[in-house]
Parts: sequence; C-alpha cells; structure tokens
Amino acid sequence: MRHRVILALILLLYLGLGVYYSVTVPLFEAPDELYHFFFAYHVATTGQLPVQNPDAPALWAQEGSQPPLYYLLAAVVIAPVPVERIADYLWENPHRNVGVPFEPGNKNYLVHTEKERWPYRGLPLAVHLARWLSLLLGTLTVAGTYLLVREVWPHMPYLGLAAAAVVAFIPQFVFISSAVSNDVMIATTATWTLWWGIRCLRRGGGYGHALLLGLGVGLAMLSKLSGLALFPLGGAILLWASYRGQWRRPVGRSLVLFVLAVVGVAGWWYVRNWRLYGDPTGLNQMLAYVGYRSFSLTWDNVLGEWRGMRWSFWGLFGWFNVPMGLRTYRLLDAITLFIALGWGVALWRRRREPSVAGRGVMVLGVWVGLIFASLWRWVTLTLGAQGRLLFPAIAAIAALLVWGWVQWVPSRWRALWAAVLPTGLLLLAAIAPGRWIAPAYAYPPRITPAEIPDTAREVNILFGDRIRLWAVDIQQITVYPGDTVDITLYLSKAGPLPVDYSLSIHLFGREMEKVGQINTFPGWGTYPTRLWQDGEVIVDRYQVSIAPTARTPTLLRVSVGFFNYWTGTQLPARTVTGQPVTPWVGSLRLVAREPQKLVPQVPLRAVFGDELALVGIDPPPKRVRPGEELTFRLYWKTLRPARASYTVFTHLIRTGDPTPVAQQDKVPLDGDYPTLAWAPGEVVVDTYRIVVPQDALPGEYNLIAGLYQWPTLQRLPLTDGPGNAWVPEAATLLVLTVEPAP
Repeated sequence: MRHRVILALILLLYLGLGVYYSVTVPLFEAPDELYHFFFAYHVATTGQLPVQNPDAPALWAQEGSQPPLYYLLAAVVIAPVPVERIADYLWENPHRNVGVPFEPGNKNYLVHTEKERWPYRGLPLAVHLARWLSLLLGTLTVAGTYLLVREVWPHMPYLGLAAAAVVAFIPQFVFISSAVSNDVMIATTATWTLWWGIRCLRRGGGYGHALLLGLGVGLAMLSKLSGLALFPLGGAILLWASYRGQWRRPVGRSLVLFVLAVVGVAGWWYVRNWRLYGDPTGLNQMLAYVGYRSFSLTWDNVLGEWRGMRWSFWGLFGWFNVPMGLRTYRLLDAITLFIALGWGVALWRRRREPSVAGRGVMVLGVWVGLIFASLWRWVTLTLGAQGRLLFPAIAAIAALLVWGWVQWVPSRWRALWAAVLPTGLLLLAAIAPGRWIAPAYAYPPRITPAEIPDTAREVNILFGDRIRLWAVDIQQITVYPGDTVDITLYLSKAGPLPVDYSLSIHLFGREMEKVGQINTFPGWGTYPTRLWQDGEVIVDRYQVSIAPTARTPTLLRVSVGFFNYWTGTQLPARTVTGQPVTPWVGSLRLVAREPQKLVPQVPLRAVFGDELALVGIDPPPKRVRPGEELTFRLYWKTLRPARASYTVFTHLIRTGDPTPVAQQDKVPLDGDYPTLAWAPGEVVVDTYRIVVPQDALPGEYNLIAGLYQWPTLQRLPLTDGPGNAWVPEAATLLVLTVEPAP
C-alpha cells in the first residue's frame, strides 16, 4: 500500500509539472509541435489521413509520414472544438533561431499574442486539449515504468518507484509529454509492450500472452517507426522463453499468433505507404521534406551530435534552442558517468549470479541498444540527433540509471539513496519553466518616456518617421575579440507601423570592417513592430558578438537601423528636426586581450603635453631620391588620458626651413583609433607614408612629428625630447639626405 501511495504522489507531481509546462510553453514552441498538431487537425476536419507530396508542402510538413496512432487519438479530442482564423496563430518569426542552443535571442518560432492566453478558445483550446492527451499518455508511461522495473527486480520495489520518478521528472520528458507530439505515444506503447515481454520471459505464458505481445508491438509500430525495433525483440523474447522451458504452448504457433497480431494491428499502415510512396515506412517522403545530410560524419561531428543528444535528453527546450545552463549539463554528465561506473560494479558482483533480474536487465539493455542503433541510422541520413528520439526506451534507460545509481551504497541504504536522483531531477524540472523557458518568450519591458534612465545616452533618431530611438545604453568601455557587447535600446512607435520592421545592429571595426551584427524583430524576436502601442517605450536588450578575428586596436562603432525583411527596404534615419543622419549610436575600445609586446627598432623619448609620448620608430632609409616613398612606423604611448582627439602630423622639412615639402597628417590608425580611446600605459603603433616630391632639392632634410587638435590646429607642445630647431612643437625623428635624381 505504501508503494502505491508513493507512486500516486509521483504521478500527481508529474501531472502538476506537466500542466505547468503546458501553460508556460507558447503554442507550437516545442519541436515540430506545429506539424504534429496539424496532422491531427487534418484528420479531425477531413476524416482522412494526409497524403505526402513534397512538391506541395502542407502544415503537417514531414510529419504526415508518421504512423497515425497518436494523431487519430488527438483528432478525437480536438474534433469538437471550433477553430477559426488559424493564420492569427501562425505569425512567423523570420529571424528564428532553430537548433543553436547558445545563440542568444530569437528563440520563438512564432510570434505570440494575448489570444493564446487563458481562457482558451478556438485553436489554443484545441492545442491544449491535445497537449493534455499527451500528458495522459505520459502518465501511463510513468506507471508502466514502475511495473516494468518491478518485473525485472520484483524484490526491490524502491527501484520501480525511483525509475518511475526519474521518467516523471526528467525535464525534457515533461516538456515533450506536455506538448503535441507522437514521442510520448511511442514511449507509452513501447514501455507497456516491454513490460509485457519481460513478464512473459519471467513467468512464461501461452497463446494469449503471445497475442497480447503482438498487439503491443503492433500499437508501437503505429506510434512511430522506432516501434519497428520491438518486432524482432518480441520474437526473440518468445524464443528465449521457450528455450528456457517457460512457454506452455508450442513456440512455433505462438510466433505465428504474435506475427498475425502485429500484422493485424499495424500491417495496413505499412501496406498503405508501400502503395502510395513505394516505401512501407514512408521514410522517403519524410526525408524529401527535411533533407538528407549534406556532409559526411567526422569525429568532430559525432562528438557534437553526441553532446546535443545528451543535452536534449535531459532538457533542451523550444526548437532545440532554449538550453539549461552549461554547469547543469556538466553536472548531469558527471552523474551519468557515475552511474555508468556503477553498472560496471553491478556486473562485476553478478558475474556468477545469473538470475531472472539478469535476464530482464539484458532485455532492457538490448532494447536501449536497438533504439540507439536506429537513432544512429537516422543521424547518418539527416540532421536529427535529439534526445527525445530515445524516449521509446525511456523506461529502460531510467531503470538502468537507477540500477547503476544504487550500486555505490550498501543494501540497507539503497532505498533512501535511490530517492536522491529523482529528487534532484524534480527540483530541476520545477525550476526550468521559470528559469529558462518563460524568459525565452517574454515580451521586453515597456516604460514611459519619462522613465528612460539618465544613464542612457540620448540619441533621438527617427527611422522613416515610424520608429523613434530615444536613447542607447552601452555600459562597456573596453571589449576584446570574441566578446559580446551589451546594448540596450529605448524604442517607441513614432507613426503608422503597417509591417513588421526588422532591427539591425552592426559593429564596425578597423577600416569599417563588419565584425558583428544581428538582424531581428524587436524584443529579440518576441515583440514585432505591429504589436507596439502608442505611448510606450520598449526597453530592448541585446548581446552582439564580436568576431574573434576582429583586428585590434580600433574604435568599435555601433550602428542601428530598421528594414523591411521581405523587401530589403531600409528606413531612412534622420534627427527629430528632419536632418539626415548616419545612425551611429555608440563606440567602444576594441583591443587585444593579451597585447603583443611591441619593440621599436629605434627607441625615442618625446613627450607631448604630458599626455602622449613618442617612444620609438621603425625608420625609413636615411638616403632617398625624389619620387621615392618614406614608410615608417611610430610607437606612441599614453601617459594619461588624452584631453582631445589629436591628429598626428608627420612632415618632411628642409634643414633650416619650417615649411614642409611633403607630409601626412591623420588621426591614428587612419581614423580608426583616435587618441581619446587610448588607455594609460597603452602603446599604439601606426604606419605613415610620405612621398618625396619629384622637385625636391638635394640636401639634408628633417623628418618630424607632432600632434594638433582639429579644427583649431592648436598643437600639443613638446615638453621633453629631441625638439626641432625650426618647428618647436615637433620632435625630430630622423635626419636624412635627399640625393640628386638619377
């Protein structure tokens, strides 16, 4: 009785979690939920199964090739619900990020509005009814897991409770089983079929048992193609039971009845596929939609797919793009390794103790192996290493997990220790919706113009008289290649917004090279412009990654724009007074994380205004001819923050005459890294080029350098170092000779 009470509590907790997930996850934000639902909706509204045609895509997409059991049940549930204006709920986010977990933003496949909220009506009600059907099937899976594990370890009921709780509290299982998905259907049918198979193996049976086993396999084969793997396993169980003398009827007849039951339940579906598509599985039609793998699997690819599968087995939400924290995955990996070592301990202890439990464990292991093999086959065909594809074996996996988990403690502590693993998963599953899922789809904060913080820099740019950018907040001053820039925009509606304009943020580095960008609907995909209300200011926060290859040092410039995604038309930017403007909204220092040690060929010491010092030069040749180019590098060092953005002048003057015969004046690094951005102690190397005029007279010349402010032309005084007798604010870099032209 106590075990039944605990099981009932596990089921209630699971149902509570499932409802929590189902109301937290917006419509169609579980993987392929959109397609699963419209398969069922097509059956409910037409009374017919879909026929796949890759040349005429339908709302069920590739899922129209799936075995139909789940969709037939879902169609019965949703058929009474009147559904109108389906297009209102299919507002696509063209910038959606699918399958890249740690790419920030654009987690939403669709744009979601208040129409989806409680009380549910129309399409939202139909979707939630189908979700609750999934949740009911998930409850059957949890209960079936308990029975399955009790059948394998009849004298250790705590293992059954622990395994049931592991299934119930794996965050990804709760997530998938609270969505419209056939993954929970195959989990249910496979779990109960596996339970019956192990029961037959352990207790024996007759014709009726073989028929029921065939019925279960047939239902699994109507749930998902992975159910096909149960067919050989079921036959092997019957043969094994007969070999051990536990089968009470001739095994040949039992096998015939088993096969007849399988064919009678599921055969029609595979015959239909053969006639329609020339493939009994219909897999050719599915792959025509999703596409074949376009590259060969390498070791790196395999490791990446394996990592993604592990993560998405435990919990990777949305369209494979809403992750839990990296530390969470590392902890789960460590726990998995701990359990795997426990399997080794268990096998060592039982190497001389064959038992019913040992045979049951072997069946569990074979089933898990078959599912892994089928998943591997799928991965070789297309991109799809997702942990939910292991759910046909989730009961067996949970059983093996708790079995390995308890091996590390003495027998008297195992019942208590077995509860630790599912308790941890329960806590993880309970925090996931609020911690990771809900924030991924939340609208950005909205405030009034008066609430824009003083720390934000006012920019007041209008885009096409439709969108106003009030202010920008960039807290960082210095960043490095590979970093992200945190940018907050304060935006509002300034005129009619007939279409959903996309926001672009660009980062420009050296020589205006684009080193980072994002294109998105505002709210990082969640709050397109057609939802904006008069009088509200959207607090729009972004993280824009800087390319690891970005050249340093440089001024990193930030620009903002808006455009029509479908036409590519850019909204013009202007000031609130109507003047056209380039929408630069901020700048930062971009420098190397580990600065290179810079050693000039010739050291110098020339100090300008106690702010900047010239500490070296890579000099040009000392003898040149008219028409030749002098190329040299100067090494500047910041003594204290510069008071202004200085222009460097480099002049070639004839000895005794301050008038330059040739020169190059420029902001350092050709304008990319002005002195105002230099940090104290920083050394900046810049290249200069001066062409000796063709009419330059032979003789002695001075190469000099200094700094001045634009536009006043006020020079920064030389306070220490090799001055020049004819230009006192300049330092003499080199005395050279211009030889006569040949």
